Amino acid sequence: MFAEMSIGAVAARAVAREAGVASRAVAYHFPAKRDLVLEVARRRAPSVFEAVVSELVRVAEGGDEIGVSDVVEALIAPYVRLLDEDPVGGLRWLKVMNQLALDEDQIWLDQLAGTPSLPELFFAAAGRAVPDIQTREGQQRSTIAILGMIGALASSDLSLYGRPLGPGGLDRGWVDQLVRFTGSGLRGNDGLPD
Repeated sequence: MFAEMSIGAVAARAVAREAGVASRAVAYHFPAKRDLVLEVARRRAPSVFEAVVSELVRVAEGGDEIGVSDVVEALIAPYVRLLDEDPVGGLRWLKVMNQLALDEDQIWLDQLAGTPSLPELFFAAAGRAVPDIQTREGQQRSTIAILGMIGALASSDLSLYGRPLGPGGLDRGWVDQLVRFTGSGLRGNDGLPD
C-alpha cells in the first residue's frame, strides 16, 4: 500500500483492513506507522545494500582500469537482480525506498551510513573513473544521477517508460539505456570514456 499510494497517505487502519486483521493487531506489532515502514524497509535493505557494498568494493579495489559504466553497473546490479527475482515485491519495496530517499528520511540515511559507508565507497569507486567526482559539481551530478536512476527503477512499471518491468524482470535494453543515461550524468561534459 505504501508503494501504490504513498507512505504519508496510508493509515495504519487501512493496512490492517487490507491485511484482514484488526487494527489492534497491527498496533500491537507496530505501535507507530513508522515502525511498520521501518519493517518494510528492513525486509530487503540488508541484502540489497550489502550487494551494493560488495559491487562498489569490487570496482573501487579492482586493479583494472574502469569506466563510468562500470561504476553505474556496480550500483544498479543489485536492484536489477531484485526486480528480476521478484518483480512485484521488489518493485513495491523499491518504491517505498525511493520515497524515503526523496524525503531524506532517516531510514534511508541509516542504510547509506552503514559500515562501510555507501557514499564513501561510491566516491572511491567513481573517483577512479571520474576525476572530478569529489568536487562540488561532481557531487551534485552524482546525486542527481543516482536519485534519477533509483527513481527510474522504482517507476519501471509505468507505461511512460514502456513498462520495462514484466513478469520475467527488467528489459535488458532499457537497463542498458538507464546505465548510459546515469553514466552520462556522472561523467558530465568532460568527454571521459565509458
